[in-house]
Amino acid sequence: MKSHHQEFSRRGLFRAGVFAAAGSLPFLGAGAAYAVVSDSPRFKLAGMGDDPIIGKRLQANWVMQSFAYDHVGQHVYFAQHNTEDSDPDHSGDLWITKTDTAGNQLGSMALHGFGHGVQIGVEPFGGAVYLWTEWKASDGGFGTKVGRFAFVNGAVLERDDSSIQDRTIALDNLHPTSPNPQPAIDPQYNRLAVRFRDADSTMRIVLYDLADARDGRLTTGYRKVERALPVRTPAWAAANPFQGFTVFGRYAYLLEGGVGDTSYITVIDLNDSGQSVVQDRWPTQAGKSLPGREPQGMAVWLAPVSGGVQPRLCFGFHANVGGVRQANVFYKSEFE
Repeated sequence: MKSHHQEFSRRGLFRAGVFAAAGSLPFLGAGAAYAVVSDSPRFKLAGMGDDPIIGKRLQANWVMQSFAYDHVGQHVYFAQHNTEDSDPDHSGDLWITKTDTAGNQLGSMALHGFGHGVQIGVEPFGGAVYLWTEWKASDGGFGTKVGRFAFVNGAVLERDDSSIQDRTIALDNLHPTSPNPQPAIDPQYNRLAVRFRDADSTMRIVLYDLADARDGRLTTGYRKVERALPVRTPAWAAANPFQGFTVFGRYAYLLEGGVGDTSYITVIDLNDSGQSVVQDRWPTQAGKSLPGREPQGMAVWLAPVSGGVQPRLCFGFHANVGGVRQANVFYKSEFE
């Protein structure tokens, strides 16, 4: 279904009313907000949307894991993981496929020893495009750090290449460990968000101004906000794996689901704490007819429209059509 274009402006943002509604399904866990961020509108999950990318094959026929948009060049960058290669020497190998906003391939880049590709951030800066990904894969194939590096079409980037900037978040004595940190970029508010696990195995999100993060200012004093994410029950987590997240202003959006026709988006307010949610596991059957449908990735797309840009909350799905792995992207574009 086609969406109605909505002109986006900061005046409109702060005029929009945003209220929290309690969820109904139980979560476990708690945690306090670290600070506060300014108000912003919240995407309407039941609102109008569209499917700009359907049935597109990416580089090397590997599984799409995540994606993000270059809002300046209007390109999409997909992270892909080879689920069929058990060779320890290739643990954490990824492909990055660059496409136009309809999913047509424009280029690619190989990453060796980086991670699983759970989440990716894209930052156009200084005439180049920089990627933020998990980095330095462990024996299990997941990244242990966050790396920032320029996308170079056709390049092969090794995990120890000197061009990779270490942008791993600096933790404190309350959060002394961060296996598999996952970065995402809010392109409208110019912020870096990182999802990570602390020493108590609580999943958390921390938010920085992108300029600070770019320059490596990632210590505690530069955090805009930090909060615990709702901890999922073991049965739910087993049936509905975490598949990605994104941030737009004050709100974070989490994607869950396994192979099947129903996936779930949970909305949290970064200014809240504990197990509070704004909208509790909103079910979506977008793309339910896709063979082997599995949710993979979220991102915000600032799509150009007459008079400005239209923010879109995008969520992706992998499909397998006769052994051909395909990428699919849907979005919501209305605000509450």
